[in-house]
Amino acid sequence: MTLREVTIGYYSDFLVYPLVMIGLAAVPIATREPASALAWLGAAVVGLCLWTLVEYLAHRFILHKVPYFRGLHDAHHAAPGDLISTPIWMSFLVLVASFLAAWWLLGLDLGSGAIFGLTAGYLYYSFLHHILHHWRIVPGSPFYGLKHKHALHHHRHDEGNFGVTSLFWDHVFGTALAAPGRTRAKG
Repeated sequence: MTLREVTIGYYSDFLVYPLVMIGLAAVPIATREPASALAWLGAAVVGLCLWTLVEYLAHRFILHKVPYFRGLHDAHHAAPGDLISTPIWMSFLVLVASFLAAWWLLGLDLGSGAIFGLTAGYLYYSFLHHILHHWRIVPGSPFYGLKHKHALHHHRHDEGNFGVTSLFWDHVFGTALAAPGRTRAKG
């Protein structure tokens, strides 16, 4: 694979998923289903909150345990500054499966809202993870604490801090890592 192919693959999320979100936001307009804008927005907020759990579970149990995915993720741990990310075909398949499940459970209108929120969470995760690995973040800046907590994940291997956008689920499931010299991470 050439550097150009790697770069295009890495940055494709930042182009594809905003377009997907525009399409999801257009669904209730196009279908004229009865859900109100407030209900759609509520479904989007639920989807966004659900993302934090999906992120935690996928990172902890798929990227660190399932052989094929672990190999991809190990490459990221070995070279965190390289342009390595989840292949877009993989994240897109998960998105399509999630959309079909949400459509079946909630209907097309509210399902599109929930998946809009889930996609927004994934896109935020992608941006944040890029920032944590590729921007110079100085102590005291807004992302410094997140960078430090994510660095603990990279340097202490499979032990914890699986959340990138939020450590909420790490605290719930007891996988929040403390800085050396402490016994547990402080929020």
